[in-house]
Amino acid sequence: MRPIYALALGLGLAGCATGPSLDTRLASYIGAPEATLVAQFGVPQRQIKVGDITYLAYTLRYDAQSMPMGPVWGGWGWGPGWGGYGGLPADVQIYSCEATFALQGGKVENYTLRGNDCR
Repeated sequence: MRPIYALALGLGLAGCATGPSLDTRLASYIGAPEATLVAQFGVPQRQIKVGDITYLAYTLRYDAQSMPMGPVWGGWGWGPGWGGYGGLPADVQIYSCEATFALQGGKVENYTLRGNDCR
């Protein structure tokens, strides 16, 4: 299993349990070398170097949920527009969290979290 999928699974399951927040867990990487991030999270999804700062971005959580909208005409309940249903599109909810680590001199200086599922 690729490390990033293992991380996503572990963090996803951690959402069901009580314990340190994602912010607290990631704070422990401040001062860590780049090799530690790659060993723990795998190859970053995005990477850029600006001046003497390197940014590594990892998608830690991503989930899309489709919720049917609109009433069903001539069917049983609610549906996404097939088999005589209302023909209305589904409402898609995207839940994600991206962590971007800023490295200077090969060590993590800080990080930022972006998304609506960074618990």
